[in-house]
Amino acid sequence: MKKSLSKQDFLRFLDNLISDDTLDVFGVKAKGKRFVFAPLESSSELRLDYDVTILPPKKFFLPQYETLLKFDVSRNSVSHKLDGKTRVVVGVHPYDIVALQQMDKVYFNSYVDRFYKQRRENTIIIGSDILNVSDRSFAASMGTHVVSSGYDLLVTDLGDTVVVDVGSEKGRVLLEKHTSELRDVSEKEVKRVEELRAALPGKYKRSLKVEKERWREVLGNSYDHPLWKELSEKCLQCSSCTMVCPTCYCFDVKDEVSLNTVDGVRVRTWDGCLLPDFSKVASGEVFRKEKSERFRHRFYRKGLYLPERYGFVACVGCGRCAIACLPDIADPLDVINSLVERKSEAEGVLRFSIPESKAAAEETDYLPRNAVIKRMEKLTEMETLFELEMEDGEPLVYEPGQFVEVSVFGVGEAPISISSPPQKSSSFELVVRRAGNVTSRLHSMRVGDRVGIRGPFGRGFDVKALEGRNLIFVAGGIGMVPMRSLICYVLDDKKREDYGMVTVLYGSKTPQDVLFMDEIKEWEKKSDVTVKLTVDTCPEGVCWDGCVGLVTSLFPQVRWKDVENTVAVVVGPPVMYKFVIKCLHTMGVRDENIYVSLERRMKCGVGKCGHCQINGVYVCKEGPVFNYSEIKDLPEAFS
Repeated sequence: MKKSLSKQDFLRFLDNLISDDTLDVFGVKAKGKRFVFAPLESSSELRLDYDVTILPPKKFFLPQYETLLKFDVSRNSVSHKLDGKTRVVVGVHPYDIVALQQMDKVYFNSYVDRFYKQRRENTIIIGSDILNVSDRSFAASMGTHVVSSGYDLLVTDLGDTVVVDVGSEKGRVLLEKHTSELRDVSEKEVKRVEELRAALPGKYKRSLKVEKERWREVLGNSYDHPLWKELSEKCLQCSSCTMVCPTCYCFDVKDEVSLNTVDGVRVRTWDGCLLPDFSKVASGEVFRKEKSERFRHRFYRKGLYLPERYGFVACVGCGRCAIACLPDIADPLDVINSLVERKSEAEGVLRFSIPESKAAAEETDYLPRNAVIKRMEKLTEMETLFELEMEDGEPLVYEPGQFVEVSVFGVGEAPISISSPPQKSSSFELVVRRAGNVTSRLHSMRVGDRVGIRGPFGRGFDVKALEGRNLIFVAGGIGMVPMRSLICYVLDDKKREDYGMVTVLYGSKTPQDVLFMDEIKEWEKKSDVTVKLTVDTCPEGVCWDGCVGLVTSLFPQVRWKDVENTVAVVVGPPVMYKFVIKCLHTMGVRDENIYVSLERRMKCGVGKCGHCQINGVYVCKEGPVFNYSEIKDLPEAFS
């Protein structure tokens, strides 16, 4: 449905919106020589002739800084409140409307973000056709210079007249409630709108040398192209490009404590993959360490990873990143065009598919359940076992290999693998290594203290797929923690006959670092279980009757039988995987019969924040347990 208003009647319509106390009205205003979305105090402030705003309207739905929950440590209470007031955003350009539609796919796709959903439902979008084009924009090449959906109202300023396209029932109600001056659009006005839109591509000074549908092909064949290193050497690692981008959705979560040290808030803030610590885990390891790797990741996320996952190229050609980047290296148009022009230098093919993930909860609000510490047992100098019980008495239903997000309010939240076997109980066990702030605080807690639990998350081991198979468990260091859950499940008297022979190969740094030694001795007593232990070094004077050497040195000590019917499970530090898998290949174990569990910075646990991404795969969602055949060709998987 299309209507029209005189320009004066349209401005009166806006003033009526602004005077409505039930609405918060934002629009595009001048800020020096630039433009911003800001609260409107009068219709005279609105600028529909702008080229591009400094920040995109994503800030209304994923704010730069927002409170996810409030906590009171003294009362062990946690609460959160969703914003319920209706908001109107006026003057959103088509490319930003497309970006919001893309954002909908991300935040409404499994584990629907309740905060985003509430804001989306409470916001009315009044779009605006583009009148002036930014010098750095290439929206016409991306097909985002015009739009036919995704708005509640779309206005076209024709000077003396404003044509209004009604895109939703919310838009119709808003329009009819706040103006009585509507008239049916004339054929002449429709033609003027069509002419304005048809002339728009000619205003763009820049264009792509390849259609956006071919970005996947171009990037897929250029993973090791010299361009990444050349450009990244100039990168300031400021991440300004991601902050101003309408299709960058990554975030961080942290706790902020009040001066009284009793209460505080957990906040979500924008984050960027160009920042050096973006993929850093508590132990200090950075999984995308080189600047060139982070620089490349931004473009691959836009042009390959998200298209593979959601079906859209995560760039709308707005040009904001090019404007914000001081060394002028962030522009996707320049990068893609350079890759096309320098096709002969392309090398490093990247092909992948996204593994199937577990069914996800309908919504998530990042609100943990309370759990009480029932028991603490110091295992080593660095590791402590915690037995937790859900305070509400409801069981924690999980699979071996899954993890939970553990909250210590006032400190933060950390992903911890579940170490106990599934037992449909409200109690479960975690083994925590003292590494970062959260885990260090956990080690200082006492029996009876409370923590927050979200989850379980991720994909665990498929115990059904392992039935009838001989099993090799290869663990390094604290890789035994999630592996213990599966080993105990398999060796349980009620389940044991479902599985074949079991071999456990376990390597630690020193004898003092071996976890669950008492349980391991019980495993050794079983006739159908072979256990081999090794340590990197054995300090002088320490009694040790196992081997000394890497875990791979244990393979020749075992007589392998029926390899065709054998499945291997490997969990340990990143450096271990390629050597263990080489041993398994030498034995004759096929890739599809090898399972691995990977560690990454799983900040949100629901595949939204972006920190745990390895190429196009989210460890928190498609993992942490993977079949090796699914990820063996991902360069970042075992780096």
